[in-house]
Amino acid sequence: MYCLPSIDGSKSDKSPPMTSEDKSCLFDSARANGEKLARSMNRTRVNEIRADTLVNPDFILNTPCCYQTHCAQRPILTSMEHRSYMRRGNSVTRRPCALLICLLILASVAPVAAQNTTADLTVISSHSHDSSAFTQGLEMYDGFLYESTGLYGNSSLRQVDPVSGEVLRMITLDEEYFGEGITVVNQSIYMLTWKSEKALVFDINSFDLISNFSYSGEGWGLCFDGNYLVMSNGTSELSIRDPADFSIISTLAVMDRGAEVNLLNELECVDNTVYANIWGSNLIVVIDIQSGNVIQTLDASILSQGEPDDPNAVLNGIAHLPDSDAFLLTGKNWSSMHLVSFTTEEQEVETESDSMLMHILSTIWPIFLFAALVIFLSSMRLLSAIMQFIILFFTKRQPELPRDISNIPSEEAEEQ
Repeated sequence: MYCLPSIDGSKSDKSPPMTSEDKSCLFDSARANGEKLARSMNRTRVNEIRADTLVNPDFILNTPCCYQTHCAQRPILTSMEHRSYMRRGNSVTRRPCALLICLLILASVAPVAAQNTTADLTVISSHSHDSSAFTQGLEMYDGFLYESTGLYGNSSLRQVDPVSGEVLRMITLDEEYFGEGITVVNQSIYMLTWKSEKALVFDINSFDLISNFSYSGEGWGLCFDGNYLVMSNGTSELSIRDPADFSIISTLAVMDRGAEVNLLNELECVDNTVYANIWGSNLIVVIDIQSGNVIQTLDASILSQGEPDDPNAVLNGIAHLPDSDAFLLTGKNWSSMHLVSFTTEEQEVETESDSMLMHILSTIWPIFLFAALVIFLSSMRLLSAIMQFIILFFTKRQPELPRDISNIPSEEAEEQ
């Protein structure tokens, strides 16, 4: 502890006489650290408190030496303590910065996670279906139902009355072809074959074969989204094709919460989604055509009740009714087809403006996120400097002198 020397002036009764012996006593600690350091600290302290206390000269005199000693205390920071304070300042700024960066990363990753929900199936009506039809594809167009059937020697293309189930027209394919999925593009019906690597194109009015295309691999399901064909081959991959020449434009891997969805079969394109039947089951998955993520799973097991107990008699026909939320579903060798709708447990009804707003926000949020990150990082250095200044200011701030017992050394004391 460093003490100020005695001050000239009248002394109070409580002030002990300050002799040379007292002076040496007061400077015991100063000698331990060096008289030069003590004098330097005394001068510093005098300069710091002179401005505040000169306005009250009454406090200069008659102040006990014990208060002089107390007021002259000054914390001396060692190099270790200084480094400790500096570390504290850095940690204060680092933690919020790290937390903000983590939140930004989580915010950017969160939207990537696919949300797969289930839906309840509601049967609107049931209709007759030819039980001899090994159904492979189903399509509703201009008020009629078009159906393709499979098996070598029994594959066919049909036009069906959707209400009565009556077959209005039918042609049989050559025995070399195993018929698969179909879709309508303008006034033409595109039909896949299983292993022949041929896509057959028929005129929708006459059922005449007008063209064909070649492709590699197997053909399973097919649908048209208004611009491109979407084709399945029994794997977890969908191929996006040009209807003009059947060339592949891109491929899409179908994932359900990080896992591949295999055995994709019959397809139906609805807006920006693809409804796909999983072969060998009564499940239908709804796929986001942009990301390939499964956004909904539909269970149509209730429709198979009363149908033949045959492992091949499974769901395999999906036809969406235009301008509605209804679908016609049937299966291989089923005696019935069903008009159904799907509703989620918490289905939200959005207006067109709300949907547009959500689309805009989902499109531009990465831009705002990137801009916020750039602004924050550009201000980190200034923020860090401000925080360090504040911390050092409070940690190094000297204890204020009590106003009623303040003691101001005179110029003579400073010269000593």
